Amino acid sequence: MSYSIDERNPERQQLLAKLLDPPTRAALGHLPPMTGARVLDVGSGQGNTTRCLAETLGADECIGIEYDSRLVDYAQTRPDNPAHVRFQQGDATALPFPDASFDLVFCRYLLLHMTDPMRVVREMMRVVRPGGFIVAYEGDVTSTTTSHPPCAALETIHRMLLALFQNPAAGRRLVHYLREAGATEIRAGAWTGLEYDTTTIKRMYRLTAEATGPTAAANGILTASEAEEMIAGLIRLEADDASVVVKFPDMWAIARR
Repeated sequence: MSYSIDERNPERQQLLAKLLDPPTRAALGHLPPMTGARVLDVGSGQGNTTRCLAETLGADECIGIEYDSRLVDYAQTRPDNPAHVRFQQGDATALPFPDASFDLVFCRYLLLHMTDPMRVVREMMRVVRPGGFIVAYEGDVTSTTTSHPPCAALETIHRMLLALFQNPAAGRRLVHYLREAGATEIRAGAWTGLEYDTTTIKRMYRLTAEATGPTAAANGILTASEAEEMIAGLIRLEADDASVVVKFPDMWAIARR
C-alpha cells in the first residue's frame, strides 16, 4: 500500500464522510436485513466508515481495521463511537482473523491505494462466512472532476492524483475483482455528485491539494510553483459561489460469497 495523503488535519476525512456516507447508505440498502451481524471495515482510517456501517446495518459488532496505528488511536478517541464499534491495527493484505469470521466485509476508497488489490479482495473473501457479503465502494480517478466555468487547478490535481494513487481505476474494476475472487450474485452501481449551492466538494479538493501538493512536488510529479498555483486555484474555486462542480464517479459492488 502507498498512501500519499497527509491526514493530520481530520477535516478532510470528515468532509469526505459527509459527501460519501449518503451514497454508501444507498448502496448498503441493496442488502437484505443485517441486524445482529458481525461486520469488518477494512481500511477504516479515522473510523467514519465504521460508524456509518454500524448505524446503517444495525450490526451487533463492527470492527474497523487500519494499517496506520496513529489513525487507529484517533478513531478510538472519538466520543461518538457506539459501544459495539472497535478499532485495531492490521494489514488489509493479511487480515488477522480466521476464515469465515464475518457476515459482511466492507471497504471504501481503499483499493485506490493498493498495488495488489486482488490480494485484498481475496482476504476479504476469506474472512467472510459462506452466504455472507463483500461490499466495496471505490472512486474512478481516471475520470476527472470538472467545473463550469473551467478550473485549471482541477486539471492539475487530477494529473497529480493519477500519479500518486497506485490503482486510480479501482472503481471500474470492482466487478472484475469480485468475479476473479469467486464471488457470486454481484450487484453494482455508480454515483457522482454535482455541487452548485454548497462547498463540500470544493473544500475537499482544496484540502486534498494542501495534503498532497508538498509530496507531489517532492517526488517531481509537480513543480513547486505548480503545486502552489493548484492550491491557490482551488482556494479561488471554493470562494466562487457561482461555480458548478461535477465530481469523478464512484462505483460500488456487492457480492455474496
